[in-house]
Amino acid sequence: MNTVAHVPAYGDVNDAPRFPLRWRWTMLVGFAVAVAVLVLSLVILDMERDAWLESQESQAEVLVDRLGDGLKIPMLSGSAAEVDAIVHGFLQTVPAVLAVHVQYVEGKNQQFGDATVNAAMLKQIVQAKRITRLISDDLWFAKRIIYGGTTIGAVAVRYSEKAWESLAERLVTRMLLAASLVIILASMLVYWIAGKMSRPMELLAAGAGQVAGGDYSVRLAVEGNDEVSDATSQFNSMVEELAHKEEIRDVFGKYLNPKLVSEVFEGGAAHVEDSNQEVTVLFADMVGFTSFSESAEPAEIVEVLNKHFEVFHRIIDYFGGHVDKYIGDAVMAVFNHPNEDAEHERHASMAGLAMTVACRKLGVLRQCGEPISFRVGLNRGSVIVGSIGAAERLEYTVIGDTVNVASRMGGLGEGGEVVLSQATYQHLGKGFGFDSMGKKNIKGVKDKIECGRVTVIDDETQRKISHAVALAFDLTLPSDVRLIIGDVNT
Repeated sequence: MNTVAHVPAYGDVNDAPRFPLRWRWTMLVGFAVAVAVLVLSLVILDMERDAWLESQESQAEVLVDRLGDGLKIPMLSGSAAEVDAIVHGFLQTVPAVLAVHVQYVEGKNQQFGDATVNAAMLKQIVQAKRITRLISDDLWFAKRIIYGGTTIGAVAVRYSEKAWESLAERLVTRMLLAASLVIILASMLVYWIAGKMSRPMELLAAGAGQVAGGDYSVRLAVEGNDEVSDATSQFNSMVEELAHKEEIRDVFGKYLNPKLVSEVFEGGAAHVEDSNQEVTVLFADMVGFTSFSESAEPAEIVEVLNKHFEVFHRIIDYFGGHVDKYIGDAVMAVFNHPNEDAEHERHASMAGLAMTVACRKLGVLRQCGEPISFRVGLNRGSVIVGSIGAAERLEYTVIGDTVNVASRMGGLGEGGEVVLSQATYQHLGKGFGFDSMGKKNIKGVKDKIECGRVTVIDDETQRKISHAVALAFDLTLPSDVRLIIGDVNT
């Protein structure tokens, strides 16, 4: 039954700093809201200033008209003192006015307050038939003074912008408070929504990491009906297919060469080239199998063979060998192919000796009471590695005289013995002895071959053999114990 995997939100995909999606969305939306609030604030400030200027212009029209009316008689009479008194009274009455400029028609002018009027402004003042705001950095309003249809001069008034600055400061403060509140609330909302959206993606990423590590039991809960739920559903289907593929791979690996199985499942095709390879071939067959098969039931025969072959397989695999095939009551193993091994002769010998010990430890008896035993033959040499068979059915194996001699070696010994040629023995190294059987005629080989039984002569080699046998009987370990134990020399 599929269960929902509880996986961490963030997986260590690599060492680069992580920047989660929810924070990206939060910062993006927060930035967008901040920009929108800034633009909106500028628009509001501009609109408020236009409104304030319209209000100031309305007030200026009334005040400038009143000042102009008061200055008509003094300006006609040319009384500068009266003009001075009227303007100073106006400045005291209207605090918002900072300066006044009086322009006579003949070119004479009077300046009141802390302000100066340049030539460009003077030209605008003279042309102001009605209340006009002058083009200036300061806030000036001007208007002609007309008496009896005749222009007698003009007056310009500068207003203070402190009122606007105060108003603008209050507006900015309030807008900043409102903007901060909007940004905080929007960020919190977006963080929550982005978290809801990114959580399935985080689970997908973590689940994918588990699958990449070889865990095909992970399943994710499918929630909602959108693109993310579709991706989650497809992820679960993909994991199921990968798990099924791994099961098929394991099954095929029991019947075919693991090298071929790996290439097919990883690359879609097997790329195998025929070649010559130096290997050590091991053959082990049951002693007296014919009589055993005649007296025992088929189910019993299969059970006994499988019981022995299970242990033999673990021993061969532990020492780096590969079970090439089972031939009835015999097993053929190859060392140094497909797994490279510089000491394949030594490891093959230890595997053969361990198999004889394991056979005695199993202690399976025939109906007559005699123990079942296996004889082992070894031979080192060059073989041809290739795909043998018809186009419809191929077997990737090794062939050659080396294989034939290894098969014949087993027939020279008795049950529980490992027989090999002296030429093979010379490659074993220390820790082994050679019990010569003399020169033997080997079928298919022209010259006689010096043959003998291999024995163990030191404690370290015996310890390794005993260790391999013990592990082979520990069914709690995976069948590929070599991968668990590591190098047999360590």
